[in-house]
Amino acid sequence: MNIVLVSIGNFQEYILSNIRQLLRLGHTSIYVIVNPEFIPYFNEFNEHVKCISVTSLRDEFNYYGYQHPACNWHFRNGFNLHTSSRFFYLYAFIKQYNIQDVLHLENDVLVFHNSTLLKDKVDSEHIYVPIDCPNRAIASVVYIPRPDLLGEILSQYDVGRNDMENFSMLVRQFPTIFRTFPIGSTSMAHTEEERLVTQNWEKFHIVFDAAAIGQYLGGVDPRNIPGDTTGFVNETCVIKYNQHEFSWMETDGIRRPYVIHEGVVMPIFNLHIHSKNLDKFM
Repeated sequence: MNIVLVSIGNFQEYILSNIRQLLRLGHTSIYVIVNPEFIPYFNEFNEHVKCISVTSLRDEFNYYGYQHPACNWHFRNGFNLHTSSRFFYLYAFIKQYNIQDVLHLENDVLVFHNSTLLKDKVDSEHIYVPIDCPNRAIASVVYIPRPDLLGEILSQYDVGRNDMENFSMLVRQFPTIFRTFPIGSTSMAHTEEERLVTQNWEKFHIVFDAAAIGQYLGGVDPRNIPGDTTGFVNETCVIKYNQHEFSWMETDGIRRPYVIHEGVVMPIFNLHIHSKNLDKFM
């Protein structure tokens, strides 16, 4: 499986911790789409990571840098612009280079298992993304089997909305293209909403974090709420992780997180480290 990260607009130093973790887990095909001036930051990975300059990618959708007046492009030095633009750069890259079988991670998302674990669980006909309530999809970890599927959904991207709003709409708009990563087990689901966000558990038997687990274990971005916010309970996510136990266990020299429900210990594939303190969880 090919891992693709995107580092554009504002350099986020924690992406380097993300990559170190990926390498520790044995990933051998890692790409980073970057502004050319960021390339020197990745010199320590020269033998293992391929940097793709954004200047080499064709803008098929005429989107790069487009600033629709309805979206707050000034927030955190263009945060909304860059989080949306990444998908258009991502599409251009995988189409130009004919890259398939892609796992895209946000820069503050740590994985704890090699992505080969997912190989026989995903398929070539669907994009996979976690949802944490009926009306919200979070593109923290996204599986994209083929460029054409990503191109099809981006053709309907609303440039007046941010990336999370768009993916929440696109998942509903393209039910034949999207499938969901489960954010919990079916045993944790007692309501219709909980059953929705845990669907496909029987296929994966591993928990994916959209955002709320990382927020609960590590707190939120201190720019949002100053101080130690460990134990934060996401108000929107329908699974309330403070109602469950968590444990860390070491296998193959790697400490990995698990969630425990009714005595059943379930592996967690990734944590969305909203606090940006990735080193604490490596």
